[in-house]
Amino acid sequence: MLSQGVKASVVPSSGWTLPELLRQIQGPPEGHFLKPERVQEELMAMPGWRGILNFRAIDHVRRFPTAEVASKFAGYVSAFAQELGQLASVVQTLEHVTVTLTGRHPGGHVGITRAVLDFAKRLG
Repeated sequence: MLSQGVKASVVPSSGWTLPELLRQIQGPPEGHFLKPERVQEELMAMPGWRGILNFRAIDHVRRFPTAEVASKFAGYVSAFAQELGQLASVVQTLEHVTVTLTGRHPGGHVGITRAVLDFAKRLG
């Protein structure tokens, strides 16, 4: 629930929302996605990133000095993800930006792939 006077906005990203992602969570195909233990190992070297949804997605919340700076970062991440075909949800609330990343199997399952972690590392 947002406090009075707090404005939240969603920056368009790769075309999915968190509720849509939640509906798609099923058993992932063997071998396509990284195992949760492997994702945990990788995340230990990636400050600020955490596994969510049983390690089928990762997210990172960043705080910026102003909402304007946060907006520019959100736009950059959204455009970068779209250019690379990376599934990303980018949500800005004032000076905070939450980036959620996952990968998708052609069968519709979602999970963490090497490409997801590589993209997250590029974001820092």
